[in-house]
Amino acid sequence: MVILRWVLSLAVGGFLIMFGVMKFAGMAFIFPYIEYKAGAAGLPLAELFFPFLSYATGALEVVAGVLVILPLTRGLGALLSVASLLGAVIFHLSPYLGIVTPTDFSDPKPMEPLAAGGGFVRGDFSSEVAPTLFIMASVMLALAVVNLLLQRRA
Repeated sequence: MVILRWVLSLAVGGFLIMFGVMKFAGMAFIFPYIEYKAGAAGLPLAELFFPFLSYATGALEVVAGVLVILPLTRGLGALLSVASLLGAVIFHLSPYLGIVTPTDFSDPKPMEPLAAGGGFVRGDFSSEVAPTLFIMASVMLALAVVNLLLQRRA
């Protein structure tokens, strides 16, 4: 059981740290995508999604990832991990992101229209769209929940 808790903690923690760092490196263009869709839907304060929500989410993911890996803070980290990943799944189920999203994170093209002061359209993304991010978030949420339950039993 100890080995399983370590493996789950390292997997969830590594995933969260990796995706949290991506948000600070400007490689997570999903947040401008959410901002664009929220603005188009008339959601108040839509302009806060990028970069503010991106940075806040990245910080939460990095902190949760580190805490879930460290044995002394693993319980709190497991709880924060579930919260972070549950938020991701909920956003994917909302109309502001969706289950099917652009898949090419190496393409800086979506940022160009935003840098020019405008919004962007679907054609600004790579032509590949898939439920990849939703599936990853859902699987990691399931692992985080199992990890949280195991931490509570320890």
